[in-house]
This record gives sequence, C-alpha cells and structure tokens, in this order.
Amino acid sequence: MNKNVDAALHAVFEANRILRDAGEHLAAAAGQTHSRRMILQAAGEGATVPDIARRLGLQRQSVQRVADELVHEGLARYEDNPQHRRSQLLVVTKAGDAALAVIHRAHAKWVDDIEAAVGPLDWAALRAGLERITRAVRDQDAPVSVTSRRSERDAHGASRK
Repeated sequence: MNKNVDAALHAVFEANRILRDAGEHLAAAAGQTHSRRMILQAAGEGATVPDIARRLGLQRQSVQRVADELVHEGLARYEDNPQHRRSQLLVVTKAGDAALAVIHRAHAKWVDDIEAAVGPLDWAALRAGLERITRAVRDQDAPVSVTSRRSERDAHGASRK
C-alpha cells in the first residue's frame, strides 16, 4: 500500500465531511438543508424526480419526499410533463429562486474566502485530480453502493426538516 495515496484519500474523506457541513451551513442561510438546496438546484426550470435522483445519485423515493415538501412549502411546484404523462416536472418557484439566491450569495463569498485562505493553488489541476480519483472509485462497485446508501439516508433525514 502506498502511504501517500492512503493519506491523500483520508484527506479527501475529511474534506468531504467538512464540505458537507459547510454545505449545510450555507443552505441554512435560507432556512434550507444541503439536500433541499441540491434538489432545488437540480430541478431548475423543470426536471422529473427520477431525473433529479439519477443526477444526484439518490433514491427516487428520497428525492420524492423532499420534492413534495418543497412543493408544500411553495419553493417548487409540479407541472405537466409533455414528454411523460405520469412523471411531472418539478419546477422552482419565485420563492425557491429567492432561497437559492440567498444560498448562492453566501456560497460565492465562502468560495472567495476559501481561495484567500488557501493562497496560490492550481485549482484546475486539483479538480482534474479529484475527478480522476472519483472515476477510479466509481469503477469499483462496493464503495459506490455504500456512498449511494449514505446519500439516500442523508436526503431522507434532511426531508424531515
């Protein structure tokens, strides 16, 4: 085992935990959770719940619960889907757009603060390296299935807000 690879992967795990916490904090600026924010963003001007679930790597049922809450709270609405009679489109409302705008402003400031704190770094190279690691892990079945189950639990827990 290459100890540098192991240490780097552990650093990615730690960064993931901290970034998820930061995502929760940023979403809280608009009274939302990270999962709700991600579903609102993925819905945009219209997407089906199954499409959103696939895009986010979550179970359809988990996304459906959160989507129903967002609709109930007026942050999104269901519209007829011309491509599919039974699978409606989830569309973000003006209230949902306003919530996302608050989150995006907080996110932009946070990104600027991180960049200033880190200092000079080849962000494009970092992204490329992380994407290569992601592809390598995705090619292995076991870690992805564990991650998918965790994402589903996270979305389910967030839907109880």
